[in-house]
Amino acid sequence: MIFGLFKKTETADVVFRGGKIYTPDSSEPWAGSVACKAGRIMALGDDEEIEGLIGKNTETIDLEGGFLLPGFIDICGHPVLQSFQNVCLLFEDGMTQSQVLSALSKHIEENPDKAGYLGYGYSPGIIAGKSNEDAQRMLDEVCPDKPIALLDASGLKGWFNTCSMDQVKAAIKDEIEPPKFITLQYVLQVLSLIDFDLLQEEIASLAAEYCKRGYTTVFDCGAPDYLHSIYQDVIIEMHQAGLLKQRLIGSYLVTKNITPEYAARKLSQKHTSCTIVEDFVSCRAFKLVVGEEDGSESNVRVAPELLKAFSALAVDNGFDMHVDVTSKDAVFEACDILSRAGASGNRKSHFIVAHSCELSQEERGDLLFGVDLCESFATLGDFNKKQRALENAKDAVGAIDALTIDAAELLGIIGDWGMIEGGRFADFVIFREDPFNCSLEELLNLDAWMTVIGGEVVFDADVDSPEGWLEILMEKHQEMQEMIAEEEDWGY
Repeated sequence: MIFGLFKKTETADVVFRGGKIYTPDSSEPWAGSVACKAGRIMALGDDEEIEGLIGKNTETIDLEGGFLLPGFIDICGHPVLQSFQNVCLLFEDGMTQSQVLSALSKHIEENPDKAGYLGYGYSPGIIAGKSNEDAQRMLDEVCPDKPIALLDASGLKGWFNTCSMDQVKAAIKDEIEPPKFITLQYVLQVLSLIDFDLLQEEIASLAAEYCKRGYTTVFDCGAPDYLHSIYQDVIIEMHQAGLLKQRLIGSYLVTKNITPEYAARKLSQKHTSCTIVEDFVSCRAFKLVVGEEDGSESNVRVAPELLKAFSALAVDNGFDMHVDVTSKDAVFEACDILSRAGASGNRKSHFIVAHSCELSQEERGDLLFGVDLCESFATLGDFNKKQRALENAKDAVGAIDALTIDAAELLGIIGDWGMIEGGRFADFVIFREDPFNCSLEELLNLDAWMTVIGGEVVFDADVDSPEGWLEILMEKHQEMQEMIAEEEDWGY
């Protein structure tokens, strides 16, 4: 029987056939062919049933006996931080003042040719009570002749040496219309400490690794606004160059007590900036790290009492929320606040509570996890940790479901992702080998043959490489810069 939503008189843009297709729909878990049109699944069935949808312009891709599955979804990803880890210095969580300065000194020694140094993740408490001059002198002792810019764990405050401030003052003096306010964004733009060529290389390399593992969608679990904005710009540029290898679902990170209305404005700006490519790059979620202050200089948390205000704003604006909590009491409090907010709102918002607490069956029964309020793994700590979502998987089938249908349900995107069904996005991963006939460990190391986004093959292991993608991306970037320069010359 053929399953689909498109008119039978229409023909497909592309058909995948000649293999085994896992849906994973319990009523019809397997099919032989899938037809795609306009980026979505048109129909699926056996080869003979799909034959009637193949027209003269339909591309047919032979699976050669391989296995086609819904594209994997990374629900605990950190693509932004992973892409920046070799571009700037990322401090480990909980570092003391001396440890931060020592790590910075080592980074400078290992990178003597850099024009300046950017770091992220220090805890603001390590310089609490210090005057700006004293804080600058501490960095001057590490490097007096090159600019240093460090972002705290919230991404909202900076720590600079004297050389940085001198460069900013000189830039202001050269401005025809000096800015009325010196913002953190302005300072970072003046210093321009990002090696964009290296960043593009890192993003392309990470995209290739995601393709190899079968991922077609990644949820970013939080990065500072400055780094996220730069990353998002590169991703949008990759999409415009036809080089986007995964869909990105971004978030706005909040790790300290700030005005919820300010955070909502920033998230709205991020959401608007990617509206034209929303199916591929989106940002519509708050990512909050909630917990009581423990008195240590390294602690950065959002107070639980602010969660109610954030959840109300999320519902009013149609935003989602991904909340990491650090204690069992906070799990219960967050679930109560978020479930109340979801029940009272007019717009549909999806809430996730992430934690690492052990809950008994009785405690779990008292929680209100359901369709619009889901439970996830804690995303704090080592952002390089792979396959967090598979920690409870017992076999390959459980792992595949965790990466597809379960992941889509958890993120609240099950209407478009996670299954092979008429009307959903045509996002697939294709394996030559049988992923169901291997151990869990073997599955984690099984290389994908192809990945598909919107019915288009974006990765083919036989021909693709990050080096080739990077070359195309840099050519497109150069063309764009030349176009901008020409428009400026003509006064457009």
